[in-house]
Amino acid sequence: MKTYVKFLMVMVFYFPAISFAQNCVDFESLAIGTTYGNGINAPGDVIFTENDIPVTVENFEWTGGGGTFGVATVVDGIGSFGTPMAMGTNNVNLGFDFNNLAFVPNRVYFDFTDSGGNENISVNGSPIFAGELMSAPMPVGVSISFVNMGTFYRAVMSGEITSLVVGGQEFALDNVCAMKVVDPSDCVDFDLLSPGATFGNGINTIGEVIFTENNIPVSVEYFEWTGGGGTFGTCTVIDGDPVYGTGLAMWTSNINLRFDFTGMEFQPNWVTFDFEDQGGNENISVNGYPIFAGELGAAIMPPGFSLLITNMGSYQQATVVSYATTITELVVGGQEFSIDNVCPMEVGFTTQCVDFEPLGLGTMYGSGINSPGDVIFTQNSIPVMVDNFYYVGGGSTFGNAEVTTASGIGTGQDMREGNINLIFDFMETGYWIDMVTFDFADYGGHENLSINGGTIYAGELTMMPSPPGFTISFNMSGSIGQCMIQGSVEKLLVGGQEFYIDNVCVHSIVGIPDPPGKLPSSSVKLGQNYPNPLNGQTTIPFKVSERSHITITVYDHLGRVVSTLADQEYDAGEYKVEWRAGTAANGIYFYQLRTGKHSQTKKMSRVR
Repeated sequence: MKTYVKFLMVMVFYFPAISFAQNCVDFESLAIGTTYGNGINAPGDVIFTENDIPVTVENFEWTGGGGTFGVATVVDGIGSFGTPMAMGTNNVNLGFDFNNLAFVPNRVYFDFTDSGGNENISVNGSPIFAGELMSAPMPVGVSISFVNMGTFYRAVMSGEITSLVVGGQEFALDNVCAMKVVDPSDCVDFDLLSPGATFGNGINTIGEVIFTENNIPVSVEYFEWTGGGGTFGTCTVIDGDPVYGTGLAMWTSNINLRFDFTGMEFQPNWVTFDFEDQGGNENISVNGYPIFAGELGAAIMPPGFSLLITNMGSYQQATVVSYATTITELVVGGQEFSIDNVCPMEVGFTTQCVDFEPLGLGTMYGSGINSPGDVIFTQNSIPVMVDNFYYVGGGSTFGNAEVTTASGIGTGQDMREGNINLIFDFMETGYWIDMVTFDFADYGGHENLSINGGTIYAGELTMMPSPPGFTISFNMSGSIGQCMIQGSVEKLLVGGQEFYIDNVCVHSIVGIPDPPGKLPSSSVKLGQNYPNPLNGQTTIPFKVSERSHITITVYDHLGRVVSTLADQEYDAGEYKVEWRAGTAANGIYFYQLRTGKHSQTKKMSRVR
């Protein structure tokens, strides 16, 4: 299938903040008035070479069939392009061969004026398109957009490009530039695409890969309605700076994007993406599970996966975590929905759970059997106790807990809590706890929850505010849901009146590798911070063996930037920077040193 153009009426030419190599043909080496083509050359002749790019003259094709071999003439480009020379084409095409370059271009642009008639274009040997240039289709994997530069237009093509044929009837051409653009991000951030490029209905087939970034193929997929059925809409590359502050983003309109992580050099189990929801509903699916259709914040994840959504101000960030398996794919989209910075990571976890499977089905605990505070069993070094339940209006009771399979959660045995609380003591696990999750079913009444011996909340569990230093989020599907508590949880109390609980799991991050291809450099060395754990302040040492631009950034365990400690040139030597943690919550943090080519990452923790 083809990728059609998107016309942008703007007066600026945008390139994201990325590095590139570039070779251009600007015709400056030629003499004004020099003519090529009919009566001078044969079709396919190389007429000159500039910056390792051979330029040929080629047959021009009519829109109704047939063609001709006209002439191309070197003209004064000052009036139109602001440069001395340009090439006017009259029923002839020019061919540009990029195969001799030291790189394979992934972006090509050219400037042009169109004074009448039709144009031809072919990319990578695709069939010649004859018609209006701004309606030309592109081959799979290449997108094109057009920018109004005032006295001329600029065509910008993105994707792997090895050859270009272009010409017209009353058409002038200048500044044909082939570039190898290097994206510094390790994510899919859409910055290598052309602003305005559109994909989807009428352009691509369902499931077609529209581009690949950082070894992650991205395809367009069918969008499903909440009430059944669906559609295949469009997605468009937009300016993401106003919302995300990071160059380009992708706007989705009744379409999904699929991100395939199977070709990566590591096995992701943690994926973040930024999004803005301006209306309608959304879809999300991981690892081929059935599509969830509805509000993204209400999405229930498959067993073994969690979804956390964090408000980042002008946008929100979603974090998909798998504690037991690799995340092989993510499908996400919406009706009026933009997405940016899809970042997979491999995070080292230890996970210890209480799933009630070692207990006998029907076993009862609580009133008439135990006293409040009694340890009823221990699983995976986590003692579990029974305790009083507290009513919303005051007072308490000590009911019963029973081992059942009746919750509807569907993962074996669970624990029914009838006017009783369970306390899970995580202190004996031997790890710093970064996150606690549990599955639950609420079939009536109210619930209790308390963290680390704090005030016991009584009311609807999903309405509980997050205590200072913790973030509590819920994903619900009817009466069944999952609770995720981010922060250093040492002890958890939870219970209810008609309440089932299962899979109470503590998760500890024990390592996060540097991104693939970003290996440590002998020119820099990042030391371990001290003190660690830190309270209010810590020192981070590093060594530079040659002059380098150094950036040192502190991230929380969800990959969000907390603080930038250095961003400047350093001469060879040993240095230290300080991080004042301020109001940063207890938990795990990462600090990363980056040069232009390499990065090193280390872990630290905060305890107050």
